[in-house]
Amino acid sequence: MDCSMTSSILSANYNTILFEFGVILVSSKVLYALLRKVYQPRVFSDLLLGIILAQFRVLSLTNAINLVFGKIGGFVFAPYLFALGVEMDPTTLLDAPTGDSVVAYAGILSTCVLVTLFHMPLMQATSGVVHERSLRSFLGLAAVLANTASPVLTRLTTDLKIAKTAVGRLAVGAGLASDMLTTMLIAVGSMIWRDTGVDGRESDDSPIVQPVLTAAVLVVVIVSAFVSRAMAEWVGARNPEGRRMRGFDLSLVALAAAALCWLSSALRLNVNMAAFLVGLAFPSEGRVSRLLVSKTNFVLSSFVLPLYVAHVCLSLRQTTDDIEVAGLTRDDGFRAYVMELPFPWWKVFFVTVMGTLGKLTGCAAAGLLRGLGMLEALALGMLLNVKGYFHLYCAQAAFDAGIITDKSFMAIIFMVALNVAVTPMVGMGIASWARRSVQWRLMGLQHHDPSTELRLVVGLHGPQDVPTLSYIMEALRWGGGAGGGGELAVYAVDMVQMTDQTAAAIVKGGGFDGVTVVDEEVSEMRKLIGEALDAYQAECGGGAKVKVRRLLALSSFPDMHSDMCICAEDAMAALVLLPFHKAQRADGSMEPGHHGFRVVNQKVLQLAPCSVGVVVDRGLGGKHASVVSTSSQTQQTQTAAVVVVFIGGADDREALTLASLMSKHPGVRLTALRVVQNATAQARARARTSLFESKGSRPGGGSGGGMMGAPASSALGQEEAQMQVDDKFFAEFYRKHVAGSKQLGAAVAAIGYLEKHVADGAELVAVLRGMQADYRLFIVGRGRDRSSVLTEGLDEWAECLELGPVGDILASSDFSTTASVLIVQQYDAKKHYKVIDEEFMPL
Repeated sequence: MDCSMTSSILSANYNTILFEFGVILVSSKVLYALLRKVYQPRVFSDLLLGIILAQFRVLSLTNAINLVFGKIGGFVFAPYLFALGVEMDPTTLLDAPTGDSVVAYAGILSTCVLVTLFHMPLMQATSGVVHERSLRSFLGLAAVLANTASPVLTRLTTDLKIAKTAVGRLAVGAGLASDMLTTMLIAVGSMIWRDTGVDGRESDDSPIVQPVLTAAVLVVVIVSAFVSRAMAEWVGARNPEGRRMRGFDLSLVALAAAALCWLSSALRLNVNMAAFLVGLAFPSEGRVSRLLVSKTNFVLSSFVLPLYVAHVCLSLRQTTDDIEVAGLTRDDGFRAYVMELPFPWWKVFFVTVMGTLGKLTGCAAAGLLRGLGMLEALALGMLLNVKGYFHLYCAQAAFDAGIITDKSFMAIIFMVALNVAVTPMVGMGIASWARRSVQWRLMGLQHHDPSTELRLVVGLHGPQDVPTLSYIMEALRWGGGAGGGGELAVYAVDMVQMTDQTAAAIVKGGGFDGVTVVDEEVSEMRKLIGEALDAYQAECGGGAKVKVRRLLALSSFPDMHSDMCICAEDAMAALVLLPFHKAQRADGSMEPGHHGFRVVNQKVLQLAPCSVGVVVDRGLGGKHASVVSTSSQTQQTQTAAVVVVFIGGADDREALTLASLMSKHPGVRLTALRVVQNATAQARARARTSLFESKGSRPGGGSGGGMMGAPASSALGQEEAQMQVDDKFFAEFYRKHVAGSKQLGAAVAAIGYLEKHVADGAELVAVLRGMQADYRLFIVGRGRDRSSVLTEGLDEWAECLELGPVGDILASSDFSTTASVLIVQQYDAKKHYKVIDEEFMPL
């Protein structure tokens, strides 16, 4: 009977624990999904949930989370600190200080100086922040306030699109250096002040024991460095690049790391600090380290950290000061949550001001010395003042050790929450300031000076997109100068979706990107893209003619267009090239594609600060990749037939400009197809014009007729103006490229010319279908402002409206299996000046 009752009680406890854990995890994900729209990091949603649970005593009946974390809470934070240590490279402390390090050291020094100046009010037993008046509490408080939560800062700069700005790159580098140095100081302090034994009682060891234990821990850390590197090499040999990592091998590395952490903790070092030191000893580069960081951070952010933050916020009181204010008896005081105390306004304000002023003073001064403006320097200091999970751990550890009181513990929790909530606002200010400082000019191929460098932004979903896009890039480069002497600058952007797994693998990056992703799948994809781009650059003669800069667009699909548009604006690019969201199957049909990439293409077409091209790939680069070679034999024997379709409108004019640039490449045989109205279409156009004119002149018995007539007459006027511009533009193209190439003879490749008279959209489709077997690439304008009877009704059957009526037909599966398509949209300068009529354009 007793056994059955005990079993039922345990079963009920297990069910309750699982239920409460599930409630916390699901609530945390929902809250984070809502707050992410205002750029709040995950730590804020976890903190907000914990405060709500404590204030409303949602889980106060059983308090299962404290029951569990009371047993494992002593080492549950160790994986976080281990992964943090693996990301860092302690050898940089021995090198000459870089700009990032100088900013970090200045922020740490100024914070320590400020804590020293105000140590008297800080160290008061009751009214101060620190209850224990000792050297370790003073140094610990200074180190914690000077610490920067580098994982939170890295993710924040990525979400706010400021990782590529000068301030963003400097903040990420300085944040990592500050985090490493201050955490190392706290770890060293935990080795020096071992005031408790293994069983938790005061230690009465002889004075020689402490130095011996400290030396033993240092030996373990040094041994960890050799063991980890040896294991990384052994695992790397068993799992070569390109092959999936064996889970057993990675588990062995994690088990060895856990054993080294246990060995350090057996020497009476705090197990969490031991994990950080062992992580520092691990190599920061390499496939094994990348996998350890990404897998560990994914598990922590998804499951462990939300529960840990809830446990911190649900901590019970350890003192009964001011229990009368809360209306509790002395016995009830120890069963109350810390969060139920009266809000300590003064302590929250004091701790927040101390940390913020300390960071602002040092980091802003260092930023000014590096040439930043005043506002940028202040923003840098605010970014480096961001707090995170490590600060909550330090507060919990100090609270358990009796170093700080209940109110001080509560004040630090609210200080972290307030700090994390405000920092994204600073980041948004940096982003807007960076956008305002960008020089603007007309960006499009029609406005490009052939004597200057042609700049392209190229989006890449994977290595399969590189061959065709490289073919188009190389063909465009030849239009940049006589004899193929043009210079090309390519900003190759790897488009990676932000998921929980990739977010857990974000670390400090190098080069123009402030951050990078160490997830194995993403790293392998980026490696293959880099190899393909390097091969293209080598075939073009190295970096003298073609400059390729690798970038990373790490965002969710609804926000990825911002990365592309910001890159185009910063680079002052003339054209953005994007792959179509559908890929070709082996049988030649087009697969449904990824809807997320389609959303990106739609938003880039709508918001891009330059012209945009969408590429539908049907094997153009695969079969004609040798066209980009610079050898004369290849140029003479390998040609690709390209046709540009001109119906009318600004987009078709831009497409014609792009085709004229490509025609200068020896491997491109261009044909210009002009589609004009036959007698039937002209009669329909006249009838439509007469209908509009009759509506405009019909007496409406008031102002109604005038209101209808004005738009009709305006539309007719714009259509006639567009036709005149189209005729003039095409006549100039014909004179320079078609007739001019015939006069020059064999000196340049002749451009063919075709003219087709059609009556409606059906005949237009028939003409294009008749040409699909003769050409490898179709170039067509999107046709936003095109008002032609030749394309009327085609939109009704369109599957992808963002490609325009003609582009949608060319991209459909039943059109062709061999002809690739390039849909071009000209940049609309009226969007920049926000005018409603071209007559008022300041050009």
